[in-house]
Amino acid sequence: MKKKKKIWKIVIPAAIVFVIIIIVAIKNAASAGQQIAEAMMVEGITAETGDVTETVETNGTVISGEQKAIFSPVNASVETADFRVGDLVKSGQKLVTFNLKDLEEQNQKAELTVKAGELGYQDSVSQSNKAAGRQADARNKAAQLQAQVNAKEQEVANLTNAIAGEASAQEASRQQEENDRQDQVSKLQEQLKIAKEEADSAKKSYDKAVTSQQTAQVNFDAAAAAAENDPDKLETAREKLNKANRDLADTKSIYETKQQAADSLQQQIEGLQGGLSASVPDMSGESDLQQRLQAAQAELAELKGNLESQKAIAEGDSGALSSAAREQMQTNNNLAELESKSLEELIAEGQKGISAEFDGVISDKQIVEGAMVTQGMQLFTLQSIEDVNVEVTLSKNVYAKVREGQKAEITLAGQTYQGTVKRISRIAVDGAAGTNQAAVSSASIMATIHIDNPDDNIFLGVDAKVTIQAAEAKDVIILPTEAVNIGKDGTFCWVNKDGILTKRSIVTGVTSDECAEITQGLDEGETVIVDPGSHEEGDAITVMEATEEAESGTDESSETDKSGQEEATEEAESGTDESSEADAKAE
Repeated sequence: MKKKKKIWKIVIPAAIVFVIIIIVAIKNAASAGQQIAEAMMVEGITAETGDVTETVETNGTVISGEQKAIFSPVNASVETADFRVGDLVKSGQKLVTFNLKDLEEQNQKAELTVKAGELGYQDSVSQSNKAAGRQADARNKAAQLQAQVNAKEQEVANLTNAIAGEASAQEASRQQEENDRQDQVSKLQEQLKIAKEEADSAKKSYDKAVTSQQTAQVNFDAAAAAAENDPDKLETAREKLNKANRDLADTKSIYETKQQAADSLQQQIEGLQGGLSASVPDMSGESDLQQRLQAAQAELAELKGNLESQKAIAEGDSGALSSAAREQMQTNNNLAELESKSLEELIAEGQKGISAEFDGVISDKQIVEGAMVTQGMQLFTLQSIEDVNVEVTLSKNVYAKVREGQKAEITLAGQTYQGTVKRISRIAVDGAAGTNQAAVSSASIMATIHIDNPDDNIFLGVDAKVTIQAAEAKDVIILPTEAVNIGKDGTFCWVNKDGILTKRSIVTGVTSDECAEITQGLDEGETVIVDPGSHEEGDAITVMEATEEAESGTDESSETDKSGQEEATEEAESGTDESSEADAKAE
């Protein structure tokens, strides 16, 4: 019995150890298989349709969309102006009252100015109308005179032609005599040409003698001044002067003789030519046609003179007012009239004072109580808080996405407001001010965002954060932005194609911070790998549909391994305990 007990003590623990070894081996094999499976696992999502909105975020400054400069309606002193720059005022709130004591005298002066302007305008218009009338009358007379001139010119032409016919016969008989005289003139002209050449030559000699005489005279005068020093030089100079005087007299006589000969020939030629003219028959008083022609020519000259006078009046600067000048004078009178309202109107308007036309903030004040103000003088500026905008800067990377009419969300002082893109500037500004670093770093575009739902919590001039809904796409294929990759060959994503990791080129559209529209390269329902990890294109993969499920599966497998190990240990310990109890009973 003791030997049997010893055998059992050896066999049972060995069996228990063997069982434990087998259980551990099975568990290790399962764990290794699971590790291989886990190594092939990647997270995947299904390409689905949805909506995506692209936003542009920037910062800006709150400004009023409407501001109005308020001017004094009267010439008076300010009685009350109980407000300061930065005060919030309500529509209808009385802001300024006036002391109207001196208003009547000032208004009387303005009325006199208006009256003087009206009288001046009326006088200018009257003078202008008279001048315009003279011009119109001159134009009518000029037209009538032009017709008379045309008729008289035709009459003169007809008479001239008739007289020419009578003169043609006499012209033939005179022509022979004229030809004979012309031959004589031609011969005399040839002689005159030779005589003129000789006279010109004599003139040159005479001019040369004049120059020599003047030179000799100068030399003689110089020698006479120095006679005491050089009497011989004086005598020589006297002889040269005498000779120059003789030469001058001789050349002058020759020149005068030659010139007289030329003049005589010229007179003969002129006499013959005058004879030719005198030989033309004198038609004066010889015919009725000639008398009628002279009368018609005189009348034509008078008509032309009158016509030119009337044209000068019609075309000259008459001093008539142009339409622009009339309008300017009338406008000046209207302005003066507006500025000089009647005493009753000014007093009534002054008594009303000035009230706020809308809810707003005082941004500028140029008056104090007791100060004199004049009509049209700026008193203060009111900026509306009912019409409020945010002025923002858009960088070159985003301004093309923004359009007028797009919606926006504005956040300032912990409040959120809805807005609309109201205006986009068409001029880029270098280094535009603002907190948007992308805009400040380079040329940017200014845009105005209108706050659609302003309230009393808005302060002008403060910073605001603006999110513009730049673009929107509905019912399109979308992917999370983390699943969209950009490489040297363009944009792509990883897809599961029959259990193989595959790279797919895609084209994106509207993109938000969370997801992107896929316009090309991907169909709805395809499985997209968000993060391939260490896998490369072409590797076999096992896709888990969601990160939560994968993590849950990993936790469950770990818990299973741990539970199995605990169960094996418990069984081994149980077996050891049982053998120990059996041994105890056997003993």
